[in-house]
Amino acid sequence: MRLVVLLLALLVVGLLVARQLNGGAPAQVEKPDAISDVAVPAVPVRPQDVPGFERQMEGYVNDLAAERAKQLEQAESGK
Repeated sequence: MRLVVLLLALLVVGLLVARQLNGGAPAQVEKPDAISDVAVPAVPVRPQDVPGFERQMEGYVNDLAAERAKQLEQAESGK
């Protein structure tokens, strides 16, 4: 009886591991409607591009923060 339970447990674990390794299609991420179509900076490939990427990301984050603040003001004012 113990052997049967052990074999079933190993079968279940094996199936779970096989499913994880095969992966299948990756999960699709949908962009919420609230986020604007501001172009996201591309991730740098070379180390020399990192400082420029940092500046681009700061600008992107600041633009999004300003947009969200504007949306919050509009929501609070009831427009």
